[in-house]
Formats: sequence, C-alpha cells, structure tokens
Amino acid sequence: MSTDGKVDRRTLLRVALAAPAVAGLASCAKPVADKANPVASGAAKLDGGKPLEFFNFDGGYGKKWTELPLDLYRKAYPQADVKLTSGQQLQQQLQPRFIQGNPPDLIENVGLDGAALAGKKQLLDIGALLEMEAFDQPGVKVKDTLLPGVAEAGRYDGVKYEMPYVFGVGGIWYSQALLTKHGWEYPKTWPEMLALCAEIKKAGIAPWTYQGKFPGYLTNPLLMTAYKAAGPDLKKNLDNLQPNAWRDPALVQAAEGYQELAAKGYLLEGTQALSHTLSQNYWAQGKAVFIPCGGWLENELGDAVPKNFEMTMAPVPGWSASDKAPFETVTGGPGGALIVPAQAKNPQGGLELLRIIVSKQCMKNFAELTNSPVVTKGAVDDVKLTPAAASMQKAIAAAGTNMFSDFQFRIWYKKLLDNSDKATSALMNRELTPEEWSKQMQKYADETAKDPSIKKFSA
Repeated sequence: MSTDGKVDRRTLLRVALAAPAVAGLASCAKPVADKANPVASGAAKLDGGKPLEFFNFDGGYGKKWTELPLDLYRKAYPQADVKLTSGQQLQQQLQPRFIQGNPPDLIENVGLDGAALAGKKQLLDIGALLEMEAFDQPGVKVKDTLLPGVAEAGRYDGVKYEMPYVFGVGGIWYSQALLTKHGWEYPKTWPEMLALCAEIKKAGIAPWTYQGKFPGYLTNPLLMTAYKAAGPDLKKNLDNLQPNAWRDPALVQAAEGYQELAAKGYLLEGTQALSHTLSQNYWAQGKAVFIPCGGWLENELGDAVPKNFEMTMAPVPGWSASDKAPFETVTGGPGGALIVPAQAKNPQGGLELLRIIVSKQCMKNFAELTNSPVVTKGAVDDVKLTPAAASMQKAIAAAGTNMFSDFQFRIWYKKLLDNSDKATSALMNRELTPEEWSKQMQKYADETAKDPSIKKFSA
C-alpha cells in the first residue's frame, strides 16, 4: 500500500469495443433484493439519466485506461452527464466532499483511509456486485469472472467495500541487461546482497536508491526480509498488534541489514531526499542498480526506460539459507481499491461503472495500456507482455501459495502506517539505531492498540 498516495499502484501497479447496451442494473443483474438497502443489494433500478462522476487517481496508471469504461457507460446511458475528475491528493481533495455529503459516485482510492471510511459507514456495501451478471459475459456472474482471492479482498468485518482491479506483485527492480553486462547475479539473501553491493560500488555505480521522500517504499522490503527469516507468525503478530511483535529479533536484524545500505555508502547520493519520480528516473538512467517498487513502475516511467534495458522484478532477498519462508515469497495478489461512497448522488451508477470496469474487455484494455496484471480471468491471455510484466508473472507463478497481499496493519491503521514511514526514514538517516527503531515501532503499535477511537481488525 502507498504511503504517499502515489503508491500501491502502485502496488502497484495498474480490446473488443463492441459492448452490449444495458437498460439498467435491475434488468441485467439478478441479485436478491434487500428492501432495507436496495442500492447496496443492487436491486435499486439505475436512473440512466442521472449525472455520474468518477474520480481517478492520476498516478502510476494514469487516466488513459478510464476512457473505455466511461465510453461504454455513455453508450449504455446516453442521457447521463458522465464526468471524469482526477488528482493525486485524495485526502485534501475528497475529504471535504465526504464531510459535505457530496462525494464522487466511484473513486479509485489511493490515499483515503478505506478502513476508517468503512468503519464510519461512509462506503457502500458492494457485495451485491459479485452476484450481478458480468457486463460482457451474458449469463455469468461477476464473481465467476474474477481470479482467486479477488472476491474476498477489500472486506472489513466480512463486508465487501472495495473492489481490486490489478493483480499486483511487489519486489526489487533491476536491469537484467546491466547485471548480465557485469556478470552479476541477483542475490537471494541479504548478506549476498551486501556483498554484491560492494562489487557494484567498486564498478562506480550506486547499488541502491529508493523513493526517499516516501520511505514506505522501503518499509515493505525490510518487513519482507524479516518475514522470510521469522516465518508467517511475524506478520500475524504485527497485524494483530500483539505486545512486543515489533521486538522480534528478525525485525531488528533486518533493520540492521537495510541500515547498512546507508552506512556503507550503497545508496545513490541524496536518495533520502528524492521524490518517487526522481529516484525512479535516476534508476532508469542506470545511476543505481536496485530500487524497490510495485508493478506500476514500468507504466509510471514510460519512455524514460531505455530500449534493451530488460526491466526485471525479483522477490525481496531473505536473510539466510535457514529462513522459515522461501525466497520466492512475495507480497502480491488483488490490489487497488475502487469504492462507491454511501452518500454519493448516484451510487447505483457508480456500481454500474464498476461492473463495466471489471469486464473482460476493460481489464484487457487496462493491461495493454499499463503493462499490469489484472483481476479478471483471461483478460491478459493474448496480451503481449513486456519483459517487466513477464518478470512479474514469473514471480507470481513461482510464489504459488507463498504470496500474501500485504502486511494488513498498513491497510487497517493509517496512523500506524504513517508512523512506520517516519521511523523508517529515521532509520535510514541513521537517526535511530535498529534497536531504537524496533522500540519506536512497538510504541506506535501499542498506542494504536490502546486507542479506543480506532476500530480494530484481526488477521
């Protein structure tokens, strides 16, 4: 998940144009009516003449992909005034509109606190969407067109409030052409990574860079290295805010390892002050060998990536051969979050546009435009993958069951997420020792656990 509102499309990450016209959700979908909440159940008839607003996060995936679903909606409902708005600062742009009771009808959420909105009943229960007929597959329910895990994702207390749209994976990126040129091999453990960094530095290249202004980009690989050393219980304990979870020796050890990137001069000079765009562009220029990021990186860089670069993503290195989780373990799966605000002026229209977006043709279009895996079955079967996209597919296949969506505390508790960014920044600036970082994170987690105003979830 993003820490700056620009990620997790980051993670991450993210056509046949002939579409059947639809007369309204009541006619094309057959969910069980919920008399108490007809919109949430999908039973309310869509007023095709009502205005519709879709708010797009104009980040790593851009907004070109939105043209097809919006055109299909306009074709189906020609009387509707369909409006696209975009931005990157969702908290500043949309929070006032939630307060005023005038949010957009559908939001591509990167930056809003989804858990808090769900807890305050600000989001529509979109579970009925799963039982509706797929937009371009007559007789097939939406849920049966989705990849495994997608229907279950985006739930809080069992209620589905968010629909993922990308099937992403996160890891460490590098140029395979550059590694081949120097005879370097991607390392599987952190000591091997540090040894390779020493070789890279001797060659006159910076081994690493990261999105310094947004340290959450580095928090995820640090946690992954610790996870591989300690095993799945580490994640469970962190997510459940267990006492002393952040004091696990594997976390302190990983913090020591990552801090060495700074201590030994293995970071591109000035990395800690770089924005996500600058660090990523410097990396694409060959000024650094490794950078952590989600699957949206290639699309976000665009033409900045040189030809024959062989852009490649690999799993985060573990700690040692005695790790409790395999090297192939990655964070991945359904990602992104499309949400329908409960107080939207046209929530049924938002639900209908969401149904169109996850159609096979729209997901194929998204994949072709963004070089990203998507959530709908078969959507990328005949899409020619770039080396970057192919490396992600390879990582997903190799991980198998050793893949999980993310450390859930990063999704459930925004304040804890923000505090973890501050702590990681201090760690990499060598303002905190790894031991102090561990204690500081435990303090933040304990504060979250004891705060009665924060709704708690469990893994």
